[in-house]
Amino acid sequence: MVEAKLTDDLLVEILARVPYKSLLRCRCVSRRWHALISHPDHRTRLPQTLAGFFYPARRFASVSGTGRPLVDPSLAFLPDREREGLVLLDGCNGLLLCRCFRFADPDEFDYLVVNPATRKWVAVPVSRRWSNKVQTVRLGFEPAVSSHFHVFEFQLDWDEKDDMDEDDGKDGHVLGVKIYSSETRVWSYKHSGWSFDITLQLDFKSVFVNGMLYVVATDCVIGAVDMEGKAWRIIDFPRSEDSPFHDTDAGFIDLSQGRLHFANTDDIDGDKVAVWVLEDHDSEKWTLKHMVSFKHLVGRKHVVFGFDEFIIVAMHPERNMVFFVFGHDNRLMSCDMDSGQVCIIRVLGQDCNEHFIPYVPLFSESLADGHQ
Repeated sequence: MVEAKLTDDLLVEILARVPYKSLLRCRCVSRRWHALISHPDHRTRLPQTLAGFFYPARRFASVSGTGRPLVDPSLAFLPDREREGLVLLDGCNGLLLCRCFRFADPDEFDYLVVNPATRKWVAVPVSRRWSNKVQTVRLGFEPAVSSHFHVFEFQLDWDEKDDMDEDDGKDGHVLGVKIYSSETRVWSYKHSGWSFDITLQLDFKSVFVNGMLYVVATDCVIGAVDMEGKAWRIIDFPRSEDSPFHDTDAGFIDLSQGRLHFANTDDIDGDKVAVWVLEDHDSEKWTLKHMVSFKHLVGRKHVVFGFDEFIIVAMHPERNMVFFVFGHDNRLMSCDMDSGQVCIIRVLGQDCNEHFIPYVPLFSESLADGHQ
């Protein structure tokens, strides 16, 4: 067999290019393949899966619920100066986007893009001083396509320093976006190309796939913009007149099994949760994939979507699994949508909110010019 003539290093190099789900199947090919894939020395070279979640105050919850975190959630490898007023904004395919405010001047800040697995980081030159116009900043990165990342800084219709008073005639809709490319190392500004004014759900998760950033907006739509600010799209929330989900104005998006997924709850009692998949991004046609009653699964009479009792925080990148926070003590839980099995991963306590950043380790040298 040709496979028998390959050295271990060459075989691992080939396996490193295989998607994670296919890699698991490869363990069944032979004892040799199983040993190579399972060997701890090869972990940094082979594809990874979801390890856990960063959440407020730079804490980390492992998916396993036990053991020490795979990475240091405090990001202690950053210089003290870079950790002043550090806020985690977003994460994408193993990289974290942070904002660092300066104590000497709260309007001065830096952006950092950090790889916790390799402990490398790069500073992104800021485009402006802090203002209310810059509320939503997102990261775009696809290591299978390019080693370069993009930072999206949405410019909103707010006054620079006001309290976002609704009586001033400004509604916070997106005016445009500034995009930073790590390849060119410059910011570029593009006016909004959406067909009508949309307002973003500020704390909702975004998805970056196939060179497009998808963000949840009000008015039951998802906005999308490409990494050059040239292509703009609006996709309606999935809906069906025969289902109880067509009037809801909140939803959650994530990338799972290579496709954009959407989850929302019914607008009657908040118990039924539906998961939809966008099978074809060009046709914008949603397919209902799962519907589950959390009332039945967790034994509670009422489940409220988007509030303290029940918050969806992620979908598993390779499996039909939803992660959510539930209850007054903020229990991080998972639900296998195929089997209906629900597991408690960790009790997070009172100091937790809905800002969770799923984390898949990236051991490649994606930040080649970064500090360490």
